[in-house]
Amino acid sequence: RKLTTQSVFPKMCLRLLERLCPPRRGERLLAGDAAVQLRYASNAREPTANHQAEIAYKSSNWVVPNAENVTYVTDVEGNWNYFCNFVDVSEGIDFAVPGDHRQATEVPELVLRDGWHFVFGGDSCDKGPGTLRFVQALVQLKKCYPDRVHLIMGNRDINKMRFTAEFTDAEVARVSPASPAAFWVPEKSRVTPWQYLKRVVAQTKQIPEDSVTDQDIRSACTKSNLLRYHLKEDMGSDGEFEFRRQELAHMSQRQVTDVADDEVVKSYEDSVAPGGFMREYLKLAELTCLLGSTLFVHGQVIGNQFVECGKEGVARSVGCVPRNQGGGFDEETELVQWVHKLNAWARERVAEWEAQPTWQRPPTAATYEAWSGRGGAELMVYGTPATRLPSVVYCRWLETNCMPKPYPSDLVDDLLKWGVKRVIVGHTPHGNCPTVIPHDGGLAVIMADTSYSDVKSDRAYAGDNRGDAVCDVIIRGTEEQICGVRGRTGAEGTGTVYYTVPDSKGRGDSRIGKVQSVSESVKEDERFFVKAFLPKMGDQDERYLLCKVDNFINTYVEEQTEKVDELFGGSKCVDFEGNASTRIRVTSHGDMGPAPDDIVDHVFWRIDRDHDGHVTRKELFDACCLKEVRTAFSDIFPGTNLDAVFASLDADQDGNVTLDEFRSQMHGLAASPRRDSFMLSP
Repeated sequence: RKLTTQSVFPKMCLRLLERLCPPRRGERLLAGDAAVQLRYASNAREPTANHQAEIAYKSSNWVVPNAENVTYVTDVEGNWNYFCNFVDVSEGIDFAVPGDHRQATEVPELVLRDGWHFVFGGDSCDKGPGTLRFVQALVQLKKCYPDRVHLIMGNRDINKMRFTAEFTDAEVARVSPASPAAFWVPEKSRVTPWQYLKRVVAQTKQIPEDSVTDQDIRSACTKSNLLRYHLKEDMGSDGEFEFRRQELAHMSQRQVTDVADDEVVKSYEDSVAPGGFMREYLKLAELTCLLGSTLFVHGQVIGNQFVECGKEGVARSVGCVPRNQGGGFDEETELVQWVHKLNAWARERVAEWEAQPTWQRPPTAATYEAWSGRGGAELMVYGTPATRLPSVVYCRWLETNCMPKPYPSDLVDDLLKWGVKRVIVGHTPHGNCPTVIPHDGGLAVIMADTSYSDVKSDRAYAGDNRGDAVCDVIIRGTEEQICGVRGRTGAEGTGTVYYTVPDSKGRGDSRIGKVQSVSESVKEDERFFVKAFLPKMGDQDERYLLCKVDNFINTYVEEQTEKVDELFGGSKCVDFEGNASTRIRVTSHGDMGPAPDDIVDHVFWRIDRDHDGHVTRKELFDACCLKEVRTAFSDIFPGTNLDAVFASLDADQDGNVTLDEFRSQMHGLAASPRRDSFMLSP
């Protein structure tokens, strides 16, 4: 079988690839050397009881100036299959017992090779039936290698602190029509617990909501339904309850139907109880770390979509240290001090949570103040879109159409002054392999969250949005670190990724990260950027993967080197319409990305050419000259001509399709179990 189509990408094959591929300005520095051997038993060590007590407070690994080799992955989000794929690709981390652990029913031991650091970029859970195994494996690894394993806090990790206050018996008894929704959910999207339970009863009994009584709602108010409510309505984790049930069944080798709701609830309660895996993760984790010349955070070091802070939503988060009392933040101008102070602040908030895990005063309104009456509340808010402080967790920096956005020059200057050559982040999904954003002076930003690389692929399980894509971000060297990316995009037959990130020394592939300039021929929304280098494999010549992001639609095109130089050195548009390699994918950009209605509205806007709020038959036909629109409709209405498509959308048959009609039809198709009907489910 071809290397690029294998579900497992063994390290042996990667090393063979390194020897077969000609060096491309620095890539040989990424090649494995003979000294890198599998050191399973000799490299692992069991933590002693005293050691376990100490490492929760150890901070010496927050800044490691001489970090030599680093292997990085982020946003696993409970996808155990994806993490196993990463271990196959990574040169720095292995399973202690060789073999395929995708179907493991116990938590397998991981080992970290000598001389290597491992960074997990945050968001360990919530979107797959693998959270129990993955987080427990990370915690065990951290305890074995406390100085060389770095666990970053993501928003999905931090929000588990809420469980100890919001899923108690007292909380269940307190639910009433006056119970507020979470304040960080946009007001138009807020659903209260009472409203949610009312819908549950109506759906269960198949009766109108108006017929549901208060007694019906109180009968439905259980811990399991309250947990489902929060997972769906204010944690961005709809479906996670069933994923946990599936994993519990798998690990105990039972049928899914044998796992009761109460067992699922207890699993969540145990995870944040003393000694629970999620509590241990939070105690061991940090908000940022600095390894050599590389800075790691979950979200970003600057954001342009803050709601409650910044100037018009724009603020730097690097340098901001939240105050322990009184709110607000202090600015720290020394990077190393900032890393230590920010992490110390987070650790103190986790300790507060442990000391006061339940409500001192339950919330009575959807406001910041009302939700502050528990330990660790400031850290919980710091990890939400309603953060009042510039956060490195819930933060992103993109153009309005979600294309890569370079940092402002003053931030670049400061980072270079501090000795930072790379900023590596997760949180914001950006295609099927990492996105590199190069800057003058040699700074590179690497966005490595690929959690929506293949939406609705359902490859590993129903709900898998990754498919077979996986990449390792590798850093080598001490004083002169060099960074590379290798893995696969998941595209059948064409997906091997292998390149070195360009730097100030002229090493690496200078084409990576280039963005087309706007010109008379290339409009703003027609620009592509260089996503990755794809080496020669079999009968496929070496080429580059180009990408255009238009909000919720990613367009991929492969071009050979000479064509890339022509496109990015001149003013020609990328001819993706006439390119056989073109792939168009609907995507999401994470929790801050689109809701289903946003995607529908965007597609409607693309079709409604005169923006009068109605789509005519002619507008639909004209819009289908765009390949992305044509592809979407052929997927959703297979084997149907455009006349039939229009008739289906025009519910009242008045010759015009309104936004409401369009939404209604699209939502109906989104509920279909067909894999192709993925447009509304990012």
